[in-house]
Amino acid sequence: MKRFSKWRVLGLAAVAVLIVGIAMPLIGRTAGKIYKDGIYVGISDADDHGYGMATVNIKDDKIVSVVLSEVTEKGVPKDYNTYTWQPVKDARNQLTKQFVAVNGTKVDIYAKATHSSKKWIQAVERALSKARLVPESKNKYFDGTFFGKSSAGEHGYAVAWVTIKNDKITSVRLEEVTKTGEFKDWKNYSYKIAVEARDIMQKRFIGKSSPEEIEKIDVVAKATHSGEMYKEAVIAALKAAQRQ
Repeated sequence: MKRFSKWRVLGLAAVAVLIVGIAMPLIGRTAGKIYKDGIYVGISDADDHGYGMATVNIKDDKIVSVVLSEVTEKGVPKDYNTYTWQPVKDARNQLTKQFVAVNGTKVDIYAKATHSSKKWIQAVERALSKARLVPESKNKYFDGTFFGKSSAGEHGYAVAWVTIKNDKITSVRLEEVTKTGEFKDWKNYSYKIAVEARDIMQKRFIGKSSPEEIEKIDVVAKATHSGEMYKEAVIAALKAAQRQ
């Protein structure tokens, strides 16, 4: 029995050494790391001028590259080749470099491009949050106001500003963009059922927290097409707000 116990102990010791030998290189590669390697997209809060977006490439806890962009209040990507406000273009070029240089978001806010600068900073912050090995929160969504856009139909499409707090929708603003690219003028819109439907639908989204709940919301009779577009836009906003 003594000899069996001796060999058993030696065997267990050998297994332990083998496990440690395998584990140590893995621990060495992850110990102290903050971020997962990969490409992460962060989206800022949306306002009446749209929102900012940052695509952040991370390798070995370093920001390797950043691509900054903006989307207008009508859900159209901003084209910097034709965009005329030079300070925003300058801010975009410089911030792209600064985020990499400082390996974070402690960068300058550019005069005459303060709104864009703040949106990009927030977008990078959210991208970095998504990349963290240890999540900053157990919540599904970031708190904030997020933009969503429906697919376009014959008469245009819907857009939504959705405010989220503690994983619940607290307010919704719905608009429609016509086929000519203009916001629908609700004050002078002749089809009153559509005007009423918009107000009703804005309230029906309050308190919801998932695409599944949104899908189950009843649309208003005689305004069903708008109702379905609103639901699609709100779901898109929820997707933009996701932490993962």
